[in-house]
Amino acid sequence: MGTILTQPVLFAIFGALAVKLLELAELNKVPKPERPDFKDWLYWFPFAVMPFLGGGLALMYTSSNISLQPVLAVNVGVSAPLILRAMAEFNPFQPKAIATEPGA
Repeated sequence: MGTILTQPVLFAIFGALAVKLLELAELNKVPKPERPDFKDWLYWFPFAVMPFLGGGLALMYTSSNISLQPVLAVNVGVSAPLILRAMAEFNPFQPKAIATEPGA
């Protein structure tokens, strides 16, 4: 197996990092008292985790022989937290409750 930093993985990392950079760029619109504490490491933690998740998800796709073109790889990176959260919440072994109207 070659390097894991393939083009789709790098594009996904870029997409995930771009989301965080856009959030940072938007902070100029937030009043100073409401801005986050930039000295707190927890503020900067997502800047490392998000690209890792985005790149990891792209790696899972490409390892499954799914071709990711650059724009799709960026989209995977941007949406990685949502995709992974949905995967984590889905339990195929848990029966779905059927909602019925009272008196039906």
